[in-house]
Amino acid sequence: MKAQNLRWPLVGLMAVIICAIAVNPPTTLGLQVETSNGQYCFAGGTQPWALCLAALIILAYFVLMYAEPSPNRIPVRGLFRRFVAFWLDFFIAMMVAGPIAGILPTIVEWRRSGIFEWSFQRNIPVAGDSLLGWAAFIVAFAVMVSYFSWPILRNRPSPGTCILGYQVVPEEGTSLSLRRALLRTLLGFIAVCGAFAAFIGRNQKKGQFWLDRIFSTRAVRL
Repeated sequence: MKAQNLRWPLVGLMAVIICAIAVNPPTTLGLQVETSNGQYCFAGGTQPWALCLAALIILAYFVLMYAEPSPNRIPVRGLFRRFVAFWLDFFIAMMVAGPIAGILPTIVEWRRSGIFEWSFQRNIPVAGDSLLGWAAFIVAFAVMVSYFSWPILRNRPSPGTCILGYQVVPEEGTSLSLRRALLRTLLGFIAVCGAFAAFIGRNQKKGQFWLDRIFSTRAVRL
């Protein structure tokens, strides 16, 4: 199956995710630690429906990564599509990272209290909270970085860019190493925070802005 043929199945998956969030009550997916006005709040957890969605997203992601690549090399001139695709990918990645990162605090709290709950909240600090917070953060961060980096290494679109009908590829005759792909992903997080800076070094004819020029990549249609 070609990568571009997965566009509408991915749109359907997005609809399923949105419906699942809408019909289920609000809950903490992952871990949340807050201290405000002397009040301490430690909340975490996951949910069966969220884990099922995460598994479904991972399956779709792998199918996309091993789909037949698109031969199209027509550049994508606009930046708005790329901006929307980033936040779409960010949302999808968080629907994987959150439930997975929430498994660890759920198990730790179960062992501490002897009572199993899919999600919990307490206002009393416990030894190891900081360590648990960092562990959950590292797991979520690793999932996010991997999610955005692997498509470039595989020369495939991410789910978000596939839905928007384009992908980021290395320039002709070049390839990205794992190190450069990871670095591009990290700088990409910075680039989207200063969206106005995306217009620096922009080359519409080649589908590039400054980040693409640094790493010899460009956006092309599927």
